[in-house]
Amino acid sequence: MLNNLIKTTLIVLLIALTSCSSRSPEPLAIDTLEISAKEDIKKISEIREQNEILKNNLDIDLYKAIALAIENNKDIKIKLFETALANQQLEDIKFDMLPSMSADAGYTGSEKYQSSTSATVGSNDTAGSKGSSYSTSRTKDVFEQNVGFAWNALDFGLSYIRAGQSADRYLIAKEIEKKSTNNIAKEVIQAYWNALSAQKLIKKYDPLIKKVNQALGDSRKIEEMLLQKPMDALLYQKELLDIKRALISQRQTLINAKITLGGLMGLLPNQEYNLVKTSKPINILDMKLKNMERHALINRTELLENRYQERISLAETKAGIRSLLPSFNLNASYTSSSNNYLQNKQNFEYGSSIGANLLNVFRAPSIKKVNEANTAIIREQRLALSMAVLSQVHLANIDFQMSMEEYETADRYYSVSKKIANQVRNAQKIARFGDLEIIREDASSLVAELRKDIAFAKMQYSVAQVYTSVGVDVVRKENFEDCNLYICDTELYAGEIEDLFDELGESYISEVIKPIQKQNPVVENYNQGFDKFTFAKNTFKLQGKGQPQYSVRLANNQPLPNWIDFLPTQRTFLIDKQSKGDAYELEIIVNVKNINTTVEDKFTLVVDEKIKKEKDLAKHQRIEKEKRLKAQRINKSIFKNTAFGTEEAKIKIKKEIKKAEEITKERFAALDLFYERVAIKDGKDLRVFSDKKINKMIIKQEKKNKKLRKQLAKQEKKKNKTNIFKKIKNKLLNKKSTNEKEANLNIEELKIKQDQDLLITNKL
Repeated sequence: MLNNLIKTTLIVLLIALTSCSSRSPEPLAIDTLEISAKEDIKKISEIREQNEILKNNLDIDLYKAIALAIENNKDIKIKLFETALANQQLEDIKFDMLPSMSADAGYTGSEKYQSSTSATVGSNDTAGSKGSSYSTSRTKDVFEQNVGFAWNALDFGLSYIRAGQSADRYLIAKEIEKKSTNNIAKEVIQAYWNALSAQKLIKKYDPLIKKVNQALGDSRKIEEMLLQKPMDALLYQKELLDIKRALISQRQTLINAKITLGGLMGLLPNQEYNLVKTSKPINILDMKLKNMERHALINRTELLENRYQERISLAETKAGIRSLLPSFNLNASYTSSSNNYLQNKQNFEYGSSIGANLLNVFRAPSIKKVNEANTAIIREQRLALSMAVLSQVHLANIDFQMSMEEYETADRYYSVSKKIANQVRNAQKIARFGDLEIIREDASSLVAELRKDIAFAKMQYSVAQVYTSVGVDVVRKENFEDCNLYICDTELYAGEIEDLFDELGESYISEVIKPIQKQNPVVENYNQGFDKFTFAKNTFKLQGKGQPQYSVRLANNQPLPNWIDFLPTQRTFLIDKQSKGDAYELEIIVNVKNINTTVEDKFTLVVDEKIKKEKDLAKHQRIEKEKRLKAQRINKSIFKNTAFGTEEAKIKIKKEIKKAEEITKERFAALDLFYERVAIKDGKDLRVFSDKKINKMIIKQEKKNKKLRKQLAKQEKKKNKTNIFKKIKNKLLNKKSTNEKEANLNIEELKIKQDQDLLITNKL
């Protein structure tokens, strides 16, 4: 029964295997494709939720964009998986160096005994008659187990070489990953600046296109109403349509820029993100050209890959030679069987063997020549790559120089375009001509700004190209110790990238050497209608490429008034004396920049020194007025709280204070008239006392003060004769002397100011 069951099972298995050999192709079902597509979109959408910066819609600058791209870009993910696969293959091939250990178990059944008989063989090598009895050494059903060990010395040597080759292939995969990562970073740099420009300029395009459409509508109405020659109207519309076509083409470029950057960062096209301008654009690598060449020949990915390939080829030569050697085998095994006819059902067997193909001796020279030729090809490839790498280093530096010139030209062109647009706009206010000129110049200015931003993005890309051509790796996480010790979030990773770029890049000094405020910024007479002020040439220290460009604005970030002009090449301010009105000073910020850096200085420019002095005098008088009022309040408090002195002295002092207050009121009225005259700039006959005259007045007042102090001293002597006040005197001695000094000084100041105010009043 058991035997029949086994036979049936074998027949069924044979039929099943035969049917599998003929299978028709089956295309994927639409439902399967739809489910797979939805899963893919879901996985891509989850990138935003898994990153804190994207999830919370935080600001993304250049270095965060690079970090996000390296973490989320799918092309880099593929390279990472390929590197991981090479690493797993390396781990797998190491097991080939170990001895083989096998364990077998099996069952053998037979319907009948495998019995046999024998015959006697004579000396003439002929068999006699066959025996009549049969014998067997095996039962019908046998279960066998076997555990064996085998080791081949030749296989071990070859496996060791193969493991080294796999390790080199893993290192090649790492280099390819590094190259891919740096290429992605380079693309992100250019896409970032293009997207930043798009984010800024797209807001200016829509109003301008709307203005063009409005002008087209007006022109069509004029054409229909025959208010203008048809040809003139059509030419006008043609120019407007040309402008609109150019604007739409440029706008499409701007729209694509932000989507491109989002794709590099692993985002879907419809996912928004908040882009901000970085405070530190990347600078050119701080390395001499000769050192760049040497560094590139040592660290470029292509050359390292070629060197690893050469090492693999040399190892292949060794493996080919070793495969011709004799093989030496060692083996041992433990066997067990259920055969009842065996005397020892369990047994331990061991042995060794050696063998070789003698014809391999003739193959050795051929194998050696083939591998040497392959190695020679790889070395020649490295030399060709070295020449290409050196050319790329030089071309990258030349491209950077050209891009700087292009950016400088685009920046100046944009500056001129803005000035022309302002001139046309001002002329239109006076002449009231059509909108075509304004629209044309606005469009030209907008395109010039876009070209300037594109030129800057190209310059930044050329800087990144220099880093890549030299083989400087600044973006992989393996370069940063902090990111290797623990989980490195995106912000920390971006900060590490920024610091490394800042460390490797060239530093440019920009500072104010001689502040304009210390150069006596007061205008001088230039000619009959204008004044001027020129600041020194060595005011600023600015390192970097390109010519310095000056620009000015008010401290509140508004443009300069129409009555003042700035001449950048001469570093001179020109002031129209007839148009400036009552203005006497301006707070101005001077900015100077080149391609690489910028610096600015704030100062106060005095455009009318005479009015400034009058204003300063008026301000000084107001401050003195406030001080005197404060002194009067203190004097009142002192004399009110004094616990000593006769009643007659108190009454006399009160009368003097009252008289001083009346004089002060008269002086305040005179000063108010004086302030009014200063405010309306009618103080041409104003005269200020000389120092000599003021000193005489002070001496005269001091004499009066001495007499007053003598009177107060007599009163104190009378007071001291009274015993009641002796104790009070001892307690308040320090306080009295202090109050007395303050009172005397205040009275002296009051008398001096009264005399001065009387003289000023008389003059007025």
